[in-house]
Formats: sequence, structure tokens, C-alpha cells
Amino acid sequence: MISNMDQAIDFYVNFLGLELLNRYSNHYAELDANGFMIALHPTNDTISLGNNISIGLGVFNFDETISNLESKGIKFTLEQEGYIRLAHFSDPDGNILFLAENK
Repeated sequence: MISNMDQAIDFYVNFLGLELLNRYSNHYAELDANGFMIALHPTNDTISLGNNISIGLGVFNFDETISNLESKGIKFTLEQEGYIRLAHFSDPDGNILFLAENK
């Protein structure tokens, strides 16, 4: 659930590099996340920031991807213990996302 379709599409397309597949005005949008579809839905109610969804995106070059996104202003919280490296961040509505790479 998102509060602003333009802002959400800008974030997912221009910051994360996903492809916009379809947009139906401000009612619904579909994004290609490397073979997976992410659907954006606006809400008429006040959304609970940061408590709407969590999406994990697997990456092959963890450090390069983080560096690229940090240069665009995205801030990360890193976890690098165990068998996987995680970098948590948020979209403009506070929804939690993370990048993951197996060690």
C-alpha cells in the first residue's frame, strides 16, 4: 500500500532500477523485479508507515549495489553475520525492504 503513486513509481523505477510494466492512473501499477511482479496499490486510509510490507531483493554484487543506491541518497542498516548479508532500507512510505546476498 502506498500513499503517492508518482513518488512510489519514481522510487522503484529510478532508484531501484525496476521496470514499470503497467500503470492505471493512480489506481494501480505493476513493476518487473527481475521476473517477479510487484504491485503498488494506493490506500484511501491513512497508511501505517513502515508496517505495510517487507520485500527482500537478492543481489549478486552486494557492495556495488549498496554503493550505487547510497549515491542516490538511500540509507542502509547492515547485517553481515551468519550465512547471509542483509542491507535494510525503506521506500518513501516507510515500507521495509532489504537487499540480500549469500556469503
